[in-house]
Amino acid sequence: MFGKSKRKSNAETASTAPSDQYRLKATGQRVTVLERLGRGEVRIAMDTARVCQEDIVNARDITPA
Repeated sequence: MFGKSKRKSNAETASTAPSDQYRLKATGQRVTVLERLGRGEVRIAMDTARVCQEDIVNARDITPA
């Protein structure tokens, strides 16, 4: 009746999923990776002044958030 639950918590299952949240190394701005392109480039989306912008940057210019 009052035993321990054997279900996994959401925090445990969420941490194993790959994240698409990154930061730009130069500015520290949070970005979302939309797709990985060839030649080491990625398409990102970022919010600046409440406007969503897309850009293509080198994959080495971002780091996981």
